[in-house]
Amino acid sequence: MFKSYGLKSHIWNNNLRSLVLLILFPVLLLFMGYGLMLIWLGFTSNSTLQSSFSYAADLIPTAAPIAIGAAALWFAIAFFAHQALIDAATKARSLTVSEEPRAYRLLENLAISRGETTPKLKVIETPVLNAYASGIRDKNYTVTLTRGLLNQLDDEELEAVIAHELCHIRNKDVRMLIIAVIFVGIFAFVGEGVVRGMFRTNLPRSNSHRRSGGGNAAILIVIGIAIIAVTYLIAILIRFSLSRKREYLADAGAVELTKNPDAMIRVLQKLSGNAELKNVPDEVREMALHNPRVGLAGVFATHPPIEKRIEALIKFGGGRLGTESRPNRQTGQIPPERKKSFGKRQSRKNPWSRPE
Repeated sequence: MFKSYGLKSHIWNNNLRSLVLLILFPVLLLFMGYGLMLIWLGFTSNSTLQSSFSYAADLIPTAAPIAIGAAALWFAIAFFAHQALIDAATKARSLTVSEEPRAYRLLENLAISRGETTPKLKVIETPVLNAYASGIRDKNYTVTLTRGLLNQLDDEELEAVIAHELCHIRNKDVRMLIIAVIFVGIFAFVGEGVVRGMFRTNLPRSNSHRRSGGGNAAILIVIGIAIIAVTYLIAILIRFSLSRKREYLADAGAVELTKNPDAMIRVLQKLSGNAELKNVPDEVREMALHNPRVGLAGVFATHPPIEKRIEALIKFGGGRLGTESRPNRQTGQIPPERKKSFGKRQSRKNPWSRPE
């Protein structure tokens, strides 16, 4: 199944895109700075258009070290503080082993089976069903689950979710997504700030100014805003250009780890209609197990439709529709609506569980 989607090429592309973003960031900062300079000249100078453009261009060599320094500072802050920022946005908190031994056991077993460092485990106290992985390096890789997942999924289904998120970590998806979030965030912040400021500001300042250079000022301001809008659009397009194949690959990786495509299919079926993380930034939703927001006719969707993911699991992973949830091994409890069906079925052993 991995070969069908080109896992090695996917990881290589993620690494390449991460590098390109890091290089492109200061370049776009300079471009945006040029637009801001034109806006400033439009408000403060009565010079001709040609002299204003030349003056703004002459400042670029001086501004280049500042842009590179700002980019380095921005990424340094994000490198050390991105997890705290994500946790603040989602209200996630750390889980202890005593609070969730089942989830910790599954996470630890799956990580050990791959010879990888066990990520941290966090929870969002919401009844919706979703999850995401985050982090840039081994020391801060984190798997975050919602309370809805912990309460409503059986052992096999929860194991499939955790395996899916571990594959995002292994495939370098989380690093790529976080860099994209950091990249887009600064341009969105500046772009939205300029737009708000323009709505609160009157362009002409006086009759004499309008006679002497008000027309040029308006043109400079419009061009400056257009340049900033272009940089913002490029940043948004970068976000939407992130391959949706990452979800197919993570689903495939979960099947490879758990040998249980049926559990992954049941998870996706349960997520449908109950996965929207409300009051969470769009950038974080793009990191989630499922993002139900699809944008304009699906063109800007960050995740493939659940139906397509299930179809791939059936076609390439040998999954089946209509399988039932299993009793949780830790508690032995069976969901009330499933009790009757278990009299005729025998629970399949979890391949990654520790011996009792």
